[in-house]
Amino acid sequence: MKRLFIWGGIALVCFLIWRKAARPATQITGRAMGCDWKLICSETLEDPRATRAEIARVLEHWEQVMSTWRRDSDLSRYNRGEPATADLLRVLELAEQMRMATGGAFDHRMLAELGAAGFGPGGTGVDLSSLGKGFAVDRVAEGLRRRGIRRYAFSLAGEVRVGEGTWPVGIELPEPGARTVVETIELTNLAMASSGNSRQWNGWEGGLLKGHILDPATRKPVLRPPCSVTVIGQEAAVASAWATALFVLGPSGNACAEARGLRVIWHGLPSL
Repeated sequence: MKRLFIWGGIALVCFLIWRKAARPATQITGRAMGCDWKLICSETLEDPRATRAEIARVLEHWEQVMSTWRRDSDLSRYNRGEPATADLLRVLELAEQMRMATGGAFDHRMLAELGAAGFGPGGTGVDLSSLGKGFAVDRVAEGLRRRGIRRYAFSLAGEVRVGEGTWPVGIELPEPGARTVVETIELTNLAMASSGNSRQWNGWEGGLLKGHILDPATRKPVLRPPCSVTVIGQEAAVASAWATALFVLGPSGNACAEARGLRVIWHGLPSL
């Protein structure tokens, strides 16, 4: 039986999606936000080129809104003191909601500390990278629905959103350099995101990795063995934010996320 793969090589955790089908599925690929994206659709697309162009347009728009790497982005201008645009305000409001929901374990206001830790472009103010890709994936999913596309799997880096049908999604072993799928989860009409330290890290300390995720309480990188936490929910942006928060909190935060209807999966922690 034929297998079709989506690889999401990212700085957090890599994902693998495949669809088993008797007939070939449509695949569309591209690149945005410094990452590869891929759409697999198990239904016939009337105009694949138009679909690809629309996805590229949506991702480009939100990259221009949220990027800290583009000096002319809405976010960069906001960090320099200019008013937030309507689109940026929409993301900032969600980020603040997630900060409150996670008790501050997710905090988007640490751009300076991120640069000091050796990650990010530098500067001061807000960094939306912990939920920005997930937010963009959710906007792509909205566009697919408007085009009447229902049976699909879409990934941007490690942020995944699937529609109707059953889509197995593989979580990779959180070890530096590893590309081994350690667990496979079947998703339908759900989103999935992970946070970890085995793709972006800046040295070891006491046998623990100094990853790119900062603890808002200390403003410094979280120290953990190579590990990852995966969150499954309705929206990729919310899953992304909670994955970041849970990596800070550790498994003690699982109950808080699960009480909100999210599924939490850890890999790599010795105690689990």
